[in-house]
Amino acid sequence: MLSNDEVKILRRWDDAALFFQRRYASHRGFEFKDYAFRQIYGELIAHVMRSLPSHATVLKTDLWNEGIEDGRELASFAKCDEERPICIDISRFVCESAWRSDHSLTVVRATLLASPFRPMFDFVIDASTVDHMPDRLRMVWITSESHMLKHQGILLISFDCRLNLFNELYHRFRTRKKYPEWTLAPSEVRSRLEAVGLEIVREHAIFIAGFLWGTHRPTFPLARVLRRDSVFALLKRMELSQRSRWLSFIAPQYVILARKKN
Repeated sequence: MLSNDEVKILRRWDDAALFFQRRYASHRGFEFKDYAFRQIYGELIAHVMRSLPSHATVLKTDLWNEGIEDGRELASFAKCDEERPICIDISRFVCESAWRSDHSLTVVRATLLASPFRPMFDFVIDASTVDHMPDRLRMVWITSESHMLKHQGILLISFDCRLNLFNELYHRFRTRKKYPEWTLAPSEVRSRLEAVGLEIVREHAIFIAGFLWGTHRPTFPLARVLRRDSVFALLKRMELSQRSRWLSFIAPQYVILARKKN
């Protein structure tokens, strides 16, 4: 059962969503971070989709990218001819904004803290939603994600990385004052995934170019240089390498792909 403070945390997302939608609307410049976000996550999602059956069922655990962050939409990478992904969010404002942006989305207002779904998904996409959960609810969230996966189902889970000192300080003294978000250590998430019967498939430290600024800065220094084909191809190759996990001390975000064993 949620405490009163935890309920207040969940209800803060409508206000946060309105604030960020206005902020993103006022910054329509050359956004390297949005380009990088879609390229890296898109590649990882597409990689998983190629390994799934043709009638795969997919769940995205939030609609923030589709409803609020212009240029960071991810659900389209998980669409296929037979099925379209189900996308959920706790915020009515976010759900309505996402549906207005794309009527083809299957939108459900819900939270995995009280999941309305049975074990029916081949693929669950948690693109930095788990790090919005207070510590007491984090294991509930991950357990729910595991429960909804079919046997051999895949979970993509990412989070803001605590090992990056700049990231941690920015969250502690700035981000968390505006809305609930915590940095997490890869070892913490890894152990919780394994505790609920998931085996780690691959891991990546991502968005290395933002090691000083994280993923929250409206504009990004050196954006035009970083988006040059040769420069971005090098960064992308580094981040999607199996060795990128060793760069977690400079990466603002960390991604784990895990498979349900039973």
